[in-house]
Amino acid sequence: MFTRGTLIYVSQRLVLIVFTVLAVSSIVFLGIHRLPGDALFSEHLHGDAYQNLLHHYGLDQPLQTQYWNYVVGVVTRGDLGESLVNRGLKITPIVTRELGVSVTVGLFALVFTVGLGMVLGVFAAVRQNTWVDYLLTTTSVIGYSMPNFVIASLLILVFGIWLQNLTQGAFFYQLGTWTGGIDQLWLPAFALGFPYASIVARLTRASMLEVIRQDYIRTARAKGLRETVIMVRHALRNALIPVITILGPLVMGIITGGVVIENIFGIPGLGKEFAQSILNRDYAIVIGVFTMYAALVGLANLIVDLTYVVIDPRIRY
Repeated sequence: MFTRGTLIYVSQRLVLIVFTVLAVSSIVFLGIHRLPGDALFSEHLHGDAYQNLLHHYGLDQPLQTQYWNYVVGVVTRGDLGESLVNRGLKITPIVTRELGVSVTVGLFALVFTVGLGMVLGVFAAVRQNTWVDYLLTTTSVIGYSMPNFVIASLLILVFGIWLQNLTQGAFFYQLGTWTGGIDQLWLPAFALGFPYASIVARLTRASMLEVIRQDYIRTARAKGLRETVIMVRHALRNALIPVITILGPLVMGIITGGVVIENIFGIPGLGKEFAQSILNRDYAIVIGVFTMYAALVGLANLIVDLTYVVIDPRIRY
């Protein structure tokens, strides 16, 4: 399935991802260090104590030296530095742990997006111009017309207040108690993935309507194949190409949308840490989170591109 050309393509993309991550982290690093003020200065910290702390973090050095030390630490040791607010706390273990949480939520949201979107789209296409089609189409329009934070707020209202006996009104997950179970994931995954599932449903419906009118579908029916086999093995697979095309932007939307959803539901992921570090002026963690997001987006797009080869063997890199 993966030829020598594909392996070369993957290697080139991985190198490009590394350069992209370095470029993003460099821009954020240089931009943040040009902001006025810092997280170390306070009314309780002046004089020699303040200067000693600047020296500890290397902030008394020229900006070029600080940047070079940061790049060397990231490339050679994977060291993103030390938190400016929580002294002595290394950033790399923090963002690595929270990256796992964000990836778990994002994967569930992506499965929900693609799974629900494809099911709705196929049913709408098969039942074209019936009440099922109109109902699913209306649901899709409502879904992608509402931002995910509005959907999240409505879900909290419904399941946290109106159906309190079901959830006990709890939607906050303390750091260290997150298990990534389905009981913790289904609600934020729905809020994060439903708008994108609506887009997938609309595109799947349009693509399926085009495919099921092709001659080879009529030939399959003439041969007496079951309708389920025709829809799944012949029509759906060819209809997935346009859907895979938009998965790249959808994945990026899910990753960036996770910042809002994680804060609404109190999920201890990269998004929640990102918002808190900005409010605390912990710039070192902001740079680390941006670096992780850049790597995550690059790898997600690479996986989407490789999916083309699985869906359509005619595609080669």
